[in-house]
Parts: sequence; structure tokens; C-alpha cells
Amino acid sequence: MQYETVDEAKLTAQRLRPLVLVVVAAKLAVSALLLTTVQFPKEVNTPEIVALR
Repeated sequence: MQYETVDEAKLTAQRLRPLVLVVVAAKLAVSALLLTTVQFPKEVNTPEIVALR
């Protein structure tokens, strides 16, 4: 009987690939949601800072 050599790293990578894709997709979705809900302030006339000498 011959035993096949099992590459543990490759097997683990294949098992974790779907989880990694889900996590990356979730992070992108959260980032997109946050970017769409951020309201940037309108331009306000800010007073200029004058250096006194």
C-alpha cells in the first residue's frame, strides 16, 4: 500500500480560501457603506491666520 504525501500548507490554504474571500468582501462592503454615509462639510469661510510680528 502506498501513501500519498499530503501537503498540509496547500490543504490548509484550499480550506481557508473561501473564508478569506468572505472576510475581504465584508471589509470592502463595510468600507463602501461608510464612504457612502459620510457627509463632508460644505466649504466654510475659514478665517485666515495672520502672523503677528
